[in-house]
Amino acid sequence: MKSNSIYQVPSKTKLIVLTALAITILFSLPRLAVFRHMKYSLNIDFRFYEFAARSLYSYIIAIAFLALNLRSRKLIWGPVNYNPANIYQKVIYNIVLLAFFYVVLIPLHLALFEPYLRERLFRFFFNLHLFLEFLLTLLISHIYKLVFYNQQIKLANEALLKANAETRYEVLMNQVNPHFLFNSFNTINALINSNKEEAVDFVNNLSDVYRYVLESSKKNLVTVAQEIGFVHIYVKMLKARYGNKLQVDFAIRDYALDLFVPPLAIQVLIENAAKHNIISTKSPLTISVFMTDETTLTVANPIQEKLMRQPSTGIGLSNLDERYSHLSDRPIVICKKDNQFMVTIPLLKNIE
Repeated sequence: MKSNSIYQVPSKTKLIVLTALAITILFSLPRLAVFRHMKYSLNIDFRFYEFAARSLYSYIIAIAFLALNLRSRKLIWGPVNYNPANIYQKVIYNIVLLAFFYVVLIPLHLALFEPYLRERLFRFFFNLHLFLEFLLTLLISHIYKLVFYNQQIKLANEALLKANAETRYEVLMNQVNPHFLFNSFNTINALINSNKEEAVDFVNNLSDVYRYVLESSKKNLVTVAQEIGFVHIYVKMLKARYGNKLQVDFAIRDYALDLFVPPLAIQVLIENAAKHNIISTKSPLTISVFMTDETTLTVANPIQEKLMRQPSTGIGLSNLDERYSHLSDRPIVICKKDNQFMVTIPLLKNIE
């Protein structure tokens, strides 16, 4: 079946880790620039371990807030009962987490490192940094939520379209069997009245044909070799009624036998030709099945329209055309030219 690929959003864990790393770099670069400026202008030594610690704080903060705000499932862990769908809970847990970092990180840093500025000024810049990073992670989380939501909608729509296409295709396949059986019973009825022995042979051939119909009904595609083998049996059924007044000529190249067509594709075209044209001693009908090029096959017949047209269900060609639309971007081509009726069908690769 045809399918459209949709860009897949990376896994949420990978997204959180990479985004947290990007946020850490974003907040560390200005701090590094400030340190270097202070080193030269204020003669303050650059302290790598303090810089690394502050970068680690940024990374942990980004991870924590991204994980909290991008979570989509409930979290029950000890006393913690977090439902991300509840906006009030989300606000409360964000405030609690922000307060936790405020209470823990500043005393921890002051215990490990002596501030290069006055403590009051250091606390101001530290809190400003913490609050700005908190706002940035909230913004990024919201953007990612929109991306995830849109992706889920796209995937749901694709699944719905695929299910709808498969359902319609199954309906189309189910239409083929009654259509074929209806026309076969008409032929049997005519033969019983004219030649009972030929009617028996016809029923035997019908058994073989319908076995193929049942076996192929669950398939989207069959090989050209399988379809041609089936068509030869079907042609015997037609010749049991029409004799030498009907001829079907085949000109299929060997390599094409391994290509694919929808089940009953060629049979439907031969059936339509036999059904809608005069077949008599004065006006015999020759149906030609031949390769148009390396990837198409044509069924052609001279136009010998009956004065009294037989009732038609309208299923044959439209059914085949719609089945092809589900399997390929290449449509069937129907053409009337020089008193010839021709239907050209694509030969497909196995796309099941």
